[in-house]
Amino acid sequence: MGRWVLPLALIIMASAAAGVPAFSKPAYNATIYENSRGKMVLKCPVKMGIQLDSKDRDEYEIRFKIIAGDKDKFFKAEERLVGDFVFLVVRTRTGNTHVLNRERKDRYTLTIGASLTKRGSKAIEREATVYVSVLDKNDLNPLFYPPTYEVVVTEDTKLHSSILKVNAEDADLGINGELYYYFKEKTEQFSIHPTTGVIILTRPLRYAEQSVHKLEVVAKDRGGGKPSYGNVTLHVKQVNLFGPEIYVHPLPSVIENAKTEVYAIVRVLDQDKGAHGQIRSLEIVEGDPEGNFNVRQVKKDTKLGYEYHIELMNTLDREAAPRGYNLTLKAVDGGLPAKFTFKTLHVTIADTNDNKPVFEKNFYEVDVSENTPPNSPILRVRVNDADLGENGMVVFEILSTKADSPFTINPSTGMIYTSSWLDAERTTSYMLTVTAIDKAVVGPRKQSTTNVKVSVIDANDNDPMFESNEATVLVDENSSPGTSVTTVNAHDYDSGENSYISYSIANLKTVPFEIDHFSGVVKTTQVLDYESSRRNYVLKIRASDWGLPYRRQTEMQLKMIVRDVNDNRPQFEKTDCVGRVPRFAGIGTELLTLSAIDFDAGNIVTYRVLTGSEDDCFILDSTTGIIVVGCDLSELKAAQRELNVTATDGVHFADPTTVLIKLMPMSNNLTVDKIHFKCKNTGVAGRLTEIMALAEKNNMNEEEFAMMPSRYGQNAHSPEFNHFPTQIVVNESMPIGSVIAALTANDRDRGYNGELIYGITAGDVDSVFRIDPMSGDLRLVGLLDRERESEYLLNVTVYDLGRPKKSTSKYLAVSVLDVNDNAPKFDKSVISFRITENAVNGTLIYSANATDPDYGDNGSILYSIVSDTSEFQIDPKTGELSVAGLLDHEKRPFYEIIVRATDCASTNSRDALFSDSVVKLFIDDVNDNPPAFSGEKFKVVIPEDLPVGAVIAIISAVDPDLGEGGQIVYSLPDPTDVFEVDHLTGTIRLAKSLDYEVSQGYSLTVQARDLGVPSLSSTTQLTISVGDVNENEHPPTFGDIVVTASVKEGLPAGTLVVTVAATDADPPGRDSTLFYRITSGNGLGYFNINDKERFRTVGKACLDLTLPSATGIVVVASEFETCQLLPSRRADAFRTQDSSINRTSPLSSPFSYY
Repeated sequence: MGRWVLPLALIIMASAAAGVPAFSKPAYNATIYENSRGKMVLKCPVKMGIQLDSKDRDEYEIRFKIIAGDKDKFFKAEERLVGDFVFLVVRTRTGNTHVLNRERKDRYTLTIGASLTKRGSKAIEREATVYVSVLDKNDLNPLFYPPTYEVVVTEDTKLHSSILKVNAEDADLGINGELYYYFKEKTEQFSIHPTTGVIILTRPLRYAEQSVHKLEVVAKDRGGGKPSYGNVTLHVKQVNLFGPEIYVHPLPSVIENAKTEVYAIVRVLDQDKGAHGQIRSLEIVEGDPEGNFNVRQVKKDTKLGYEYHIELMNTLDREAAPRGYNLTLKAVDGGLPAKFTFKTLHVTIADTNDNKPVFEKNFYEVDVSENTPPNSPILRVRVNDADLGENGMVVFEILSTKADSPFTINPSTGMIYTSSWLDAERTTSYMLTVTAIDKAVVGPRKQSTTNVKVSVIDANDNDPMFESNEATVLVDENSSPGTSVTTVNAHDYDSGENSYISYSIANLKTVPFEIDHFSGVVKTTQVLDYESSRRNYVLKIRASDWGLPYRRQTEMQLKMIVRDVNDNRPQFEKTDCVGRVPRFAGIGTELLTLSAIDFDAGNIVTYRVLTGSEDDCFILDSTTGIIVVGCDLSELKAAQRELNVTATDGVHFADPTTVLIKLMPMSNNLTVDKIHFKCKNTGVAGRLTEIMALAEKNNMNEEEFAMMPSRYGQNAHSPEFNHFPTQIVVNESMPIGSVIAALTANDRDRGYNGELIYGITAGDVDSVFRIDPMSGDLRLVGLLDRERESEYLLNVTVYDLGRPKKSTSKYLAVSVLDVNDNAPKFDKSVISFRITENAVNGTLIYSANATDPDYGDNGSILYSIVSDTSEFQIDPKTGELSVAGLLDHEKRPFYEIIVRATDCASTNSRDALFSDSVVKLFIDDVNDNPPAFSGEKFKVVIPEDLPVGAVIAIISAVDPDLGEGGQIVYSLPDPTDVFEVDHLTGTIRLAKSLDYEVSQGYSLTVQARDLGVPSLSSTTQLTISVGDVNENEHPPTFGDIVVTASVKEGLPAGTLVVTVAATDADPPGRDSTLFYRITSGNGLGYFNINDKERFRTVGKACLDLTLPSATGIVVVASEFETCQLLPSRRADAFRTQDSSINRTSPLSSPFSYY
């Protein structure tokens, strides 16, 4: 806006006019600039003074003086008569040592007295008040308070943060007191708000680069005054911007029990400088309760990092920490406050074979019947080996020094089997030493042993046994009944009641003997007679044990021979013999043969003469019983001789008998051959014949001693299976203890010969089956696993308990049906991949691989994605994971996709099993995003007097790409020297002074370009509107406050009346170009003025006698047309209510600074 000159009172003199001697107004408003020199006149928009009538003009003498309100004697009142108006002229005095100072006093109230003296009359006093406003002059420089500033700023202060507000004051008014702040020296580190003095950070602070910033701030008023300077010292306080960065280089694993000194090398870096970049400590804060690890610093290098060693203080035991250790490392830097970082270090402990297998029991006991068939399971020993893998897998073995050990062990399952029939009679118990040896590949294998006592429980498997199968016993005849003949003895090797024996005689027919059931003593039941009765007996002696359910028995043959006892005396067949013997019978002549019979067998009968042959004339042959002549009979004197004769068997003597021998004289008719004896016949020979016939009869039938048949008979038949199945089908989920088949067999024999036991002799390689020996129930004693073995071919054998045992075997196929007991298993449960964000749809990422050992649909796998994502897809059959949508690193840099493998077992039911695998996908950034501004166009309005270096706007862009692709540099592609942009922050500053008169606006193209390859860029438009500011320093002035001119009546229109001129001290140009106009006065409408300072009459006859003789016209000189509209501004009219100059035009909107 231009400036207005104080209106010039132009007095046009015409014909005479009358007035009243009084002030034109009781009060006046006047102005004067401070610091005005002497004789400077106060300016008032209206005439100050007294209006006189034309008749009084020459009669009164008027004098003005200041009677009050000018204590400091700054002002002086003078009068000036122009026509019929006495002007009150108030000016500054000369010679004053002090000057007007608005800042000290900006208003004076002067009481002006007017003394009107008429000739010959007393003076008349009139008063008026003049209100003097002291106008501001830009006489003061801005003053900083305080003059110096010192502030500490942390280096992590955010960009565009307010750091400090400097404050300068200027006591001047209006534009003279409005300050602009700017830096004396150009800097891109900071900016200052031009009006508030707030210093703003425009680039990041770095203590390491510059710890102290010294700024000189300039404060200058907008009225063109001299600048002032303030000093700002910003101390950059180093802060802990960055936490420590921990980098670990561990060993793959720690071998347990190994004397490993260093497990990991840890390097700790801190991007901070100085103390903040130093590492105060690295320690293990969690995961090592036993104190097995220690952190030791080995190198200190602030550039390359601090190096630490994670050392092992003790040897590690994998079994004590099977999952290893999760050490939490804490690195603390030296900053204040300190920053710390945690990092988890997993320590994997590699297994070594440091644990030997441990049996569940140190000693096992089991009772086994001796009837247990070979290959029957009797006991499973179990071990625990805390080692992993083959180090924890064991092989079982029975240590035995005997090659014929009746036991074997399954080397994989630890099931102990019988390998042959047991015999409790031979061995009642076995002490087995079972060893378990691990399968370690590296290093020596470890083993442990346990003892298994197998007690063989006696079964009644042994028949009683006699000492001899046959025996012969001699029995004396004539023994009394109850006479013990002999004792038989049988032994049973079984134990307990199975070894108790009872005896019996098993002959079908009654024999004259009996046996004691418990002692085996054989006794006679009647008197035996050798001669007439049976002379031998065959006894069938049976020994039976007390076993259950059947008794075992055996027989022996006891031959009883009746021994002849000399219980009979010899008996003569003839007794009392009488005979005649001639005397001439010569010596040796046989006279008579005696015969004695002894019923006892084998006895030899001898004869003897008891009496009658003392002279040996008659001799009895002791053997033959022949009596012969032993002497000359003729010499005998006796006529006869009587011999008493007996017979003896050596023990017994026959009753004596007599032989009467009559000696006959010699005669012719008696010859020796006619010697004849007459005897009595005893009938003994007949009785002997009868006895012999009876004996022959009694001893001729051997079948009489047939044995009573055995109760159980012989083991004649082999067992036979009943309805033996060819195949059994079982589910692998069958619980332990389940009966999967009930096998039966029969044997047509009786007793033990028909008693059956069952066994599995082959085919149970995994020790999962057991057949009940007695019932034949086939049970599960281990878990089936079709994936381990899908079919077993069991050799089932049934035995009888006869002697010898007979058996029958058959193969039984057991097919294991699959149950969906295995979930699919991925080869990797967690897997990571990287893929660029510009991957097209269908790009294969990887092929999921899961296996399911189940059979059929149970082992068929379908793949799916259970995570909520549309960017990826998976082929349900092949498991190929591929891109299915647009990837954008900036929107989502990481995906954690859960891939599920589900088997097809009853897909629509709950039977299906599944497992999940986590696929971590890192989306690698590609420079696919150009920098993006927040808008396409920006607009700011700034005043033209904004100081150079002021921030116009901050036009920033964002680029979501990473690395260099996300780093942005700014530029102004179109050449300009008026503005500049900070290439790092997009801060646009004024580089050259603006001039509204030269350019009212600018349009800048701001470009943001990233540093990616290829580089991408974008632009935006910044429209800058320049607001006009009245920078005129000097107002127009007239040479005098009043100009007088005269004009005659009746002059034609356009007559030049007078030329008035104002001056402007501003430099030549727009600001010093003046325009004139008439604003008031009683001559309005009769005169005009042009821009050539010429005052003319209007286009009609003027100044007739009806007008006053003096016409006052106010002429205003301004620097430009008052009605001109400025861009974005409105010009205000001159303010008549005060005399100040309108130096500043209001802005349409406030300016904004950033």
